[in-house]
Amino acid sequence: MTQVLGTNVSLHIFPSGAASLNVSGDMNTVTLKHSRNNPETTTFTKTTAQRIAGIRDYSIDFAGIWNSGSIAVDVLATEMGASTNTLFRLAPASVAASPMYTGCALISDWTVTGPVGGPVAMSFTLQSAAGSLTTTGAV
Repeated sequence: MTQVLGTNVSLHIFPSGAASLNVSGDMNTVTLKHSRNNPETTTFTKTTAQRIAGIRDYSIDFAGIWNSGSIAVDVLATEMGASTNTLFRLAPASVAASPMYTGCALISDWTVTGPVGGPVAMSFTLQSAAGSLTTTGAV
């Protein structure tokens, strides 16, 4: 298998009622968290914890520079207010051999911050809405 180093993340979101958006140019940080809630089933006679496989979940946190010229700023705010599902496609590297993660998510947090005299930043979080995080073939 070809080794691919994650550089130049590619993020496309497909909001309801709008064309797909490539928001990669405004982002500078991404964190993908894939987790599972494994309930404990330990009985009285056991000396170590016993667990069963539980429900899977994921969230993706993004951060970047707020750009008034980007339509993504308006769409993210609209999607947050509308509580609609947002499809996304995330590739950790912008090369042909990179895997691609896709899913259906809800925007759970959208933040704009800015210090006095400094650049204004934005961040948002996508949380799983339906189905699971899918890994597809190369970009």
